[in-house]
Amino acid sequence: MVDCWFTYPPFDEHDFLARVLGRAPELIPAELRDYQLVKHTAYTHVLPSEGATVTGSLLPYQMGDEWMWEAEMGVSQGYYRRLQLPVEAQGMTVQAWVLVAGPSLAWAVQGQEDTTCT
Repeated sequence: MVDCWFTYPPFDEHDFLARVLGRAPELIPAELRDYQLVKHTAYTHVLPSEGATVTGSLLPYQMGDEWMWEAEMGVSQGYYRRLQLPVEAQGMTVQAWVLVAGPSLAWAVQGQEDTTCT
């Protein structure tokens, strides 16, 4: 069972997480390898990119998190997809849920994407 979420900027900010999840988050620094962060004013997302790394945080899973993440991030509308991916944290590799770009996101950000990737 996957017991962590990987969050990335701006979704790993304490205020955002407290609002979405209804609790103060306990974050663990982490990295997602072979993905890149694509900044967008409304739909920041990650995409596969060999050799790239996204710096973010692991958030331990609690009952109800799945529903909250998916409702807040528009998973049912296709803006994001939830994938189980390997994430590195505290010298270990763990499986974590990661929200990656979904099929509807390309339409939503068409012509609006910040081309700066980190």
